[in-house]
Amino acid sequence: MFGASTDKISVWEAEWNKGNTSFHLPEVNPKLLNNLDILLDPEPAASESGPKNVLVPLCGKTKDLVHLHSLGHNVIGVEWVELAVDQFFSENNIGFSEQPLEGVDGSVYTSTDGRLRVFKCDFLQLTEQMLGCKVDAVWDTQALGVINPRDRKQYARTVKALLADTFKYLLVTIEYEPFSHLGRPHSISYNAVKELYGAFSNVKFIAQVPAAAPLKPEWKENVFWMSSGEEDRVQYWQARWATGQSQWNSEKPHQYLVKHLDVLTGGSKSVRFFLPLCGKAGDLLYLYNEGHTVTGVEGVPYVVEQFFRENKLDYEKAWVPKVRGWKYNTKDNRLCIFACDFFSVTPEMIGEVDAVYDRGALEAVNVGDRQGYVKLMGRLVGKSFRYVLNAYEYDDSEFQGPPRNLPRDEVFNLFENEIVEVLEEADFSDYGREKYNLSVPMLKVIYEIKPSKM
Repeated sequence: MFGASTDKISVWEAEWNKGNTSFHLPEVNPKLLNNLDILLDPEPAASESGPKNVLVPLCGKTKDLVHLHSLGHNVIGVEWVELAVDQFFSENNIGFSEQPLEGVDGSVYTSTDGRLRVFKCDFLQLTEQMLGCKVDAVWDTQALGVINPRDRKQYARTVKALLADTFKYLLVTIEYEPFSHLGRPHSISYNAVKELYGAFSNVKFIAQVPAAAPLKPEWKENVFWMSSGEEDRVQYWQARWATGQSQWNSEKPHQYLVKHLDVLTGGSKSVRFFLPLCGKAGDLLYLYNEGHTVTGVEGVPYVVEQFFRENKLDYEKAWVPKVRGWKYNTKDNRLCIFACDFFSVTPEMIGEVDAVYDRGALEAVNVGDRQGYVKLMGRLVGKSFRYVLNAYEYDDSEFQGPPRNLPRDEVFNLFENEIVEVLEEADFSDYGREKYNLSVPMLKVIYEIKPSKM
């Protein structure tokens, strides 16, 4: 799977000849299997998926090629070490023919059925004309991390030129502390991925897990899902989480949730809670451990992965095509988090809701989305519900948030069809000065919202 135009081919040939291929997995990559649904899933408007042209850069002799081929797709691998390509076809007993490439040093190996091709050449010289098609999907595991960093922009340009108008791209990279390791695999940050791919794709950070052997366990493997189209409203929050700017998050339950839990439960020991834009808040586990059923929605998938892993919760994960996102739930189904755009969820997904704890969702969404947020919440809650809302009030002439200023008259107007009462308010001016450099007063206001007709 290694190679790049500015590296000497003799170096990689020597590694293969010595058998120094610890990076090669003897089985299909689990990250491919876990994400096949998003890599190969058709667009919602498509009537059927049909076979796709799937590109696997710097493929070595990976079993992933065989698996993708077995699913009926047209698979294109690229690898410039001849021994790797020969071993791939020999070890998998695949009949093939070989033809030289025109104008490029290399050749193309084509399986007997014509659906699996491996180009033995420099990846950076690959063109649409050589392939004879555009690619619908790319499975890129660590390829970007092993090429020379100075070739990354050219690598991204090469891939871009091969992509169909509508595409899916699954990328796995390595990240570790600066200067803790020299050489391959090279560390690639979230910001670096955004810089390379953000101009022509919608980049979603979907998972971060400890690196698998033979890589060092203290390293992280980052999984990105990229697709055609412009960035969505989730991208801002994704960047905040990925770059460590998630200071609002707390592993402990929020003080106002604990304080006003009786308001939300109405004395019941088994309540169906909904937490909008929940992140990986300690509120989720707290309510779950209290015996309640908890559903949350979070836009950033890898944050949800972290929540279940950090809390050592066994969970199931399923792709939900309708919302272009995932459903994560514990085995007992009492804790469920949807990783998707909040505004795409439906009452059928969430189920009946008894109580809502809004830690800061309404004040986090764009001001223009507030009406839509409240309208959607009205569809999600049952006829009899209890709702506690957190809000900040301040003069937003010098700071526009988030958290955004949410004046009480706007709260009353937004929930004009419900009963809205102020449970308490507190002076948060010191907090505003320390966190947001505010020179104006800041108030924390806690609301209880109830249906006007019980």
